[in-house]
Amino acid sequence: MPGGKMKRKPWIIGIVAIIALLATYAGLRMVGKPPALKDGDLIFQTSGSHQSAAILAATGSAFTHMGILERDDGQWYVVEAGGTVTRTPLGAWTRRGKGGRYAVYRRDLTPAQTRTLLKAAHRLDGRPYDIFFSFNNRAIYCSELPYLAFGKAGITIGQVQKVRDLHADNGLAKSLIEKRWRRHDDCKGLDFDACYARILDQDLVTPVSIANDRQFRQIFSNYPL
Repeated sequence: MPGGKMKRKPWIIGIVAIIALLATYAGLRMVGKPPALKDGDLIFQTSGSHQSAAILAATGSAFTHMGILERDDGQWYVVEAGGTVTRTPLGAWTRRGKGGRYAVYRRDLTPAQTRTLLKAAHRLDGRPYDIFFSFNNRAIYCSELPYLAFGKAGITIGQVQKVRDLHADNGLAKSLIEKRWRRHDDCKGLDFDACYARILDQDLVTPVSIANDRQFRQIFSNYPL
């Protein structure tokens, strides 16, 4: 700004640091081996999708996508809300992430809880991806899937927040909203400002809020931090 120094917001500095670290370590050979996985473990990554940077900017976390681990016939899969709710082989899923980085978190579960949550997740198979990150439609976004699945097992995970509680006003996140708002069912008949105000008041659960839930412990990460 003319005549004065521009103050850098803390979230901008944090985002730049995360991106720099991911870029620095992306080409390094991964070391270490994850411990034995369990059905119902949660896995997180930095997605390579076009919206990943906006999610990182809004949440301040490198965890921009997640899913639920499930073993079937000796093979590991990730139950995820991607293009649709589907099951992806673990190797293919980790290769999609930035630099092949991922982290696994675990909550102790009874066999009955594990069966219930996986069954609940699969009941959502085929649902489209929710580009509006809303609880109020049929579509499902990535962290909504485990939130709903664990909920069916009687376990509340993560923190439900308002969009306004995140850094939704940063350039990347707001630009994503500007590209999509006209298709939002809750914004029919509204102009952008009215729609944006409605979106800011919307509830959602983020991947990082689930990772930060004290019910879970990190059992593996090949992130540099």
